[in-house]
Amino acid sequence: MGLLDNLIKMTAGAPKATESNQNAITSIMDILNGSHVGGLDGLVGKMSQGGLGNVVDSWIKTGKNKSVSSSQLSNVLGSDIIGQLASKLGVSNGAASGLLAKFLPLIVDKLTPDGKVTQQSRTTGIQDILGQILQKR
Repeated sequence: MGLLDNLIKMTAGAPKATESNQNAITSIMDILNGSHVGGLDGLVGKMSQGGLGNVVDSWIKTGKNKSVSSSQLSNVLGSDIIGQLASKLGVSNGAASGLLAKFLPLIVDKLTPDGKVTQQSRTTGIQDILGQILQKR
């Protein structure tokens, strides 16, 4: 059993590795790294400006992640970003917001394993975190 397999097994409560979950995470990462959000730093800034700084901080720091609602994310990120994600996934804006609320805390958590935003967390690729987030079943 390799290191990646061990990491996957240690990710308690992780979503199943389905094609739709992989597509959602990949699309969220694409949107996150796009010019409208500005990567991890841009997301942290938007969340802080939108009154959700303590929420995103919990995702970055070690320990339990605070939850966020789809409506909170819609308010902070705006309809353009939600619409882009919905279009990429072929779902409604409401469904896209729900997927963001489900996966964004996990994505940020896995990008910042040491509890802080680093140069490595800014440049980590989607393949590096897909296996960490999704349980292979």
